[in-house]
Amino acid sequence: MALTIPTPGIFWANSGVLPSQKPILPYETYVKWYEEVHIPDWMAAKPGAITAAWRYQSLDPDRTLPFLVTYKYPDFTDLNAPEFSRVSLSHPLLPEGKPVNQLAQFEVLSGSHLETWRAVTTGDERGPLLVTETIDPGTISTAQINTWYQETYINEIVKIEGWRRTSRFDGGSTRQPKWFALHEFEDGGFFGNNSTKISGLLGGSVGPKDGERLIKKADLALWKLVRVYGNSSDGWGNGEDEIIGM
Repeated sequence: MALTIPTPGIFWANSGVLPSQKPILPYETYVKWYEEVHIPDWMAAKPGAITAAWRYQSLDPDRTLPFLVTYKYPDFTDLNAPEFSRVSLSHPLLPEGKPVNQLAQFEVLSGSHLETWRAVTTGDERGPLLVTETIDPGTISTAQINTWYQETYINEIVKIEGWRRTSRFDGGSTRQPKWFALHEFEDGGFFGNNSTKISGLLGGSVGPKDGERLIKKADLALWKLVRVYGNSSDGWGNGEDEIIGM
């Protein structure tokens, strides 16, 4: 009987207080509830289903959804466990007895881990700066975009000053975006000094016509790591990361 190795994955929750609710729910109170109540509750819902979580804050002061948490699931199928549907969305910290889904807007993604590349000098800890990237393909096949990402694009990413690690995930055949990635960087590198230039991350490897064909939609955002829960050195995959660059 063949052994089945669980596929690890990510649950990514991006959120912010609704504009209409800001008079009764200051962002600082929302952060306190999320960091001290919701993340611990979510991680404890099914013991062992989540081994780590990383909480990030947007470095764009105008971003509508400035709060980001990424959760590591060693077995991606645990994401659908009924225990998570029973996590309470109400708490005394939240005003007027309202559940949080009436007070805040959420955008969530989930996906299985595809691959991770890291620099030779990168350890297990997460980089202090994070660039998140979502990609939907144009008209080309999965095999073609995988080849472009693995053989061309990643070789451009590793040249960016301060790059530490890139992890890519598959959002599934019915989910948009199709792929998303986490690019980790050192503080004080390129993004530490040029936080408004993240739009350039997708440049270079394809010309304008090829770019339109390869990428239908790409969203980039820059974040700072604020807090870690659980096993801070837990990798996204099952095995060793691919080491790339100098």
